[in-house]
Amino acid sequence: PVTRADVLGEVDAGFKVAMRTLNLLRPSVGAFAVGMAQRALDLALVHARERTAFGGPLRDLQAVSHQLAEMATRTEAARLLVYAAASAYDSGQPDVTRRSAMAKLLATETAQYVVDAAVQIHGARALERGHPLEHLYREVRAPRIYEGATEVQRTIIAKELYR
Repeated sequence: PVTRADVLGEVDAGFKVAMRTLNLLRPSVGAFAVGMAQRALDLALVHARERTAFGGPLRDLQAVSHQLAEMATRTEAARLLVYAAASAYDSGQPDVTRRSAMAKLLATETAQYVVDAAVQIHGARALERGHPLEHLYREVRAPRIYEGATEVQRTIIAKELYR
């Protein structure tokens, strides 16, 4: 049996504590995802500079350079949203739930996109066992699920828009 001495915090307030904890953990997952995206982008930039095709480096091909620009832009946007959510949490902003969900959503979806695009730029070599992108390609899926799947984040954001 649980006695009064065993109770932490307020009785019947555990769910609120859990939800506040998610407001901290979601930007943390977002930061992890931004790191994955940045690593994939860095690998793609090096590869596009060093790999030649059609008489020059891949980066000189407009399709590749535009893809890299998109990857970099999305990664930076996700990074800034994670920073904003962390700042909102630290300063106790009333919209921290929405900001945390947005940061987690954008960062994890961005990581999936950037890793996939980096694999595409590298070609089959990126899927060889031991290649850093092979590892990222396998691992990037999980952050889109934990601390609330993508669909859960969208539900939270939609509800928070009307508060």
